[in-house]
Amino acid sequence: MANERFKSVSVIIETRDLNKIYEGALRGQDVHALKNLNLAVNSGEIFGYLGPNGSGKTTTIKMLLGLIFPTSGSIEILGTTDIAAAKVKRNIGYLPEGAYYPDFLQGEEILRYYGRLYGLAGAELNNRIDAVLELVGMTFARKRLLRGYSKGMRQRIGLAQALISDPQILILDEPTTGLDPIARKEIRDILARLRDEGKTLLISSHELLEVELISNRVGILFDGVLQTSGTLDDLLTTREVLIEVDNVSPQSIEVIEKAGFRIEDRVHQRMKLRVPEGRSTYEALELCKNQGLTLVGVMPRRETLEELFVRVIGAAEAERRKAS
Repeated sequence: MANERFKSVSVIIETRDLNKIYEGALRGQDVHALKNLNLAVNSGEIFGYLGPNGSGKTTTIKMLLGLIFPTSGSIEILGTTDIAAAKVKRNIGYLPEGAYYPDFLQGEEILRYYGRLYGLAGAELNNRIDAVLELVGMTFARKRLLRGYSKGMRQRIGLAQALISDPQILILDEPTTGLDPIARKEIRDILARLRDEGKTLLISSHELLEVELISNRVGILFDGVLQTSGTLDDLLTTREVLIEVDNVSPQSIEVIEKAGFRIEDRVHQRMKLRVPEGRSTYEALELCKNQGLTLVGVMPRRETLEELFVRVIGAAEAERRKAS
């Protein structure tokens, strides 16, 4: 059964005023897991969906998959609100965190089982198995029992499972957690390739560096509320500037430190001084010039996604404490 493709839409996943209340879930009290969530994931992008434990990420994913239902609000996927339709389900691939498969099965058998669940059979299924195994670099281990797979190999076969129906959407929960640096790089390259081929990926992860390396946009969730959302260029601010200079002396270092600029990475007569947020780069440059130092370079330092995450969550926690 060929996977039915939807007509092109610019927004692949959209939620409007989405709420989820678990009644009596906490000592008989209701838990408001999601609060008026308005989320948009665009076609052909990797969207990093971030938040601390208990923020509502898993609840969101379960609702997108149709495993649980909203208390109020709406979900639109691939231009339709009928997200329970089989043609929608066939166009969503899902890799849960810590996906477990029977270890007495071969990698190929796992894919054949899931392919049949999607309605694939015969030559079409065989072709898809060949294609996804090649994509994730697991052709060599297709006949090997899963009990002989490393964690990285298990993650790859899980990704192959999510891709077996050739879906337009991939929802991935912690796809690189627990993997070694080489395996992370390999998975990251595969995800970037899938995006470049036109697939849309929603990735929930605590591995913020991995998300920063491949995401087009991110959203940060806290206490069921989407705190911020946008491109990394829009969200990450320039926090500090590094100025690299040469021909430094003990006297010039003393003057620079007394002026409140931190010195780091000093090697012989070359060093970098850090201009913190709120201080004037021009002032630091003039100070270096007056000390007779040779300017090597000026390097703005943008905050990392981790720093943005801590800043946004910290502000949200402060607001919650103020309100309570």
